[in-house]
Amino acid sequence: MAKDGFESSADDQSVAECQTCGGSFDECEYQVIVWGLGSFDSVECAEKAMQRRARRAAAAATFAEAASQSRTQAAPLGAAPDKRKPS
Repeated sequence: MAKDGFESSADDQSVAECQTCGGSFDECEYQVIVWGLGSFDSVECAEKAMQRRARRAAAAATFAEAASQSRTQAAPLGAAPDKRKPS
């Protein structure tokens, strides 16, 4: 039995887990919802998740840019290598 006199059951469907800190919280009470990310138990956890998503997006954009630049500098597929000796 909990301190407040109410018994909590393990199969309570209104208890959720914060995706950032892993803390449990009651979905029927206070929660922070960010579209596309989920629900969190605090504004701080939601901010951390948003910052993490922004960092991942920036890293993915940097990687995609580097990959596209390396493709434009490479020889086209099927092109014969240049066998001439420099003079």
